[in-house]
Amino acid sequence: MTLEQVREKPQEWVGYFGYGSLVNDDTRNAESFGFAGRLKGYRRRWSIWSASAERRAFGFGGVAALSVTANAESLCDGLLIFDRKDHLPKVDEREAMYDRVKLDLCNFSSKENLPAGIDCYIYVGHTPHTEVADPDYPILQSYVDAVMQGFLHKFGEEGVARFVAETDGWQTPIVQDRDRPFYPRSVTLNLEEEELIDHYVKLSGAPQVSLP
Repeated sequence: MTLEQVREKPQEWVGYFGYGSLVNDDTRNAESFGFAGRLKGYRRRWSIWSASAERRAFGFGGVAALSVTANAESLCDGLLIFDRKDHLPKVDEREAMYDRVKLDLCNFSSKENLPAGIDCYIYVGHTPHTEVADPDYPILQSYVDAVMQGFLHKFGEEGVARFVAETDGWQTPIVQDRDRPFYPRSVTLNLEEEELIDHYVKLSGAPQVSLP
């Protein structure tokens, strides 16, 4: 898919800004494609919500996943993704704990000349039910792997470093499920990617939790 196809039939397309696992091409449908850039007005964070199937399978209490909060002075790396409108219900289903909010593209900076007239959105997580780090509400390492691999491919190692620096909530424990991934869109890492991701997770200061 190309931008020319979007320009030819803009009514058939929609845009949404990915700032977590959506940045990784291997986690989305094959027809979607995106462009890396910086969005002003949002700050990324780890949020803790209610129980989810993959966490319950571990015996954990709930979800720790990436969200954003509005912040006029903040910048957030991510991917502006173009997708067919008829795929949007599936994306909404994937982002079930998020509200789809209209996005003003004047706040998005990219090297690409993006088409006008496309409805664009950002998924903002529901209000977290707790701000307290709790081992019963951990981040899945397999989720971190998908996110960081995406940032590595789109932004390079500097982008991975910015991802850590520009994300709040690293006091949230990370459960080591890489060898038995429970994240439903888990990815395969090569050895170099594993070592780089482990390095930046260590720099984040996030506590490590073993599988029960």
